[in-house]
Amino acid sequence: MIDILAVLRPEDAVTDFLSVLDPAHGREVHLLAAERGVYLRLPVDVPLKARLAAIAALQSRSREGDTPFSPATAAAAIAREAGAVPFTVWTHHPSDTRSTHGRWALDLTTVLEGPIRHTTTTVVPAPAEAAPVGSAVSPVEAESTSVEVGSTSDAAAVSAYEVAASVSAYEQERLDATVAWVRRHLDPIAGRVIEVGAHEGALTRRLLADGYTVDATEPDEQFLERLRSGVGGDVRIHRHSFEDLATTARLTGAAYLLIEVLYYGQDLSLLDRFPTDRLFVAMEAEELDRQAWPAAWSVEDEVELVAPRLEELSGALLRKRGSRGVLLRRR
Repeated sequence: MIDILAVLRPEDAVTDFLSVLDPAHGREVHLLAAERGVYLRLPVDVPLKARLAAIAALQSRSREGDTPFSPATAAAAIAREAGAVPFTVWTHHPSDTRSTHGRWALDLTTVLEGPIRHTTTTVVPAPAEAAPVGSAVSPVEAESTSVEVGSTSDAAAVSAYEVAASVSAYEQERLDATVAWVRRHLDPIAGRVIEVGAHEGALTRRLLADGYTVDATEPDEQFLERLRSGVGGDVRIHRHSFEDLATTARLTGAAYLLIEVLYYGQDLSLLDRFPTDRLFVAMEAEELDRQAWPAAWSVEDEVELVAPRLEELSGALLRKRGSRGVLLRRR
């Protein structure tokens, strides 16, 4: 049996799945780090200290030349590397409070065949948070940062995502700040706004309440169903992806909103094809700093929408990574 950790970043294997890494279970462990495009084998006889050292080396390696895994290429790599050996895939939970991790988990779950277990990182004790990736934190200590919830259907994952967003004061603040930021730069009478990746419509509803007319797009079937049933008013709903909007399904609008969606290695040159002069982009600051905008666009405004913080929710201390916005204007 193989345990396969299909995570976004190498360090996630330690902060979220350290107990799975423990060779005391007698299993070979494979690590798929999606953002780095790396697949690492950790044989059963490799001790925990050596496993942690290998992950630390991977984390510190230059990102230059990395080709990230998409959910589809990740699924193909897992099938290829595991071969005929039985395996269990461990990944983040779709309701993970880190939006990048939650979306990765949801997308991977929809394309991956085989047993899948999800965890959601919630409690963040100070000793575990402060420990460097290469340190040998005990599995018992690390286990307190994650709660195994087992395999989850798409519908249940979407429901969990909605519940987490609806009860989180942080998420409410983030959404309200996003709408206020858009309003400072774009009057609702200027024309329709195109919301890319609307999920279940939390931001869509706020835009409509603020007087905007909206084209809301969402490629995921489960989220699309919730979007259609939960949003009303001057809105048109489309099952279009980022790539669709730049090629075959171009929608004209006063602005495009790419709020918490540019986490999957999208080809940013496609932004030139969006039929608008304004792009509102928001994501966690670390990821935003990594983006290289096409030459046709200049940054008109940059603002911190909500700062990183710890939030207590249902008795757990949740780590929120913050959101920063940039307004891009076509030159």
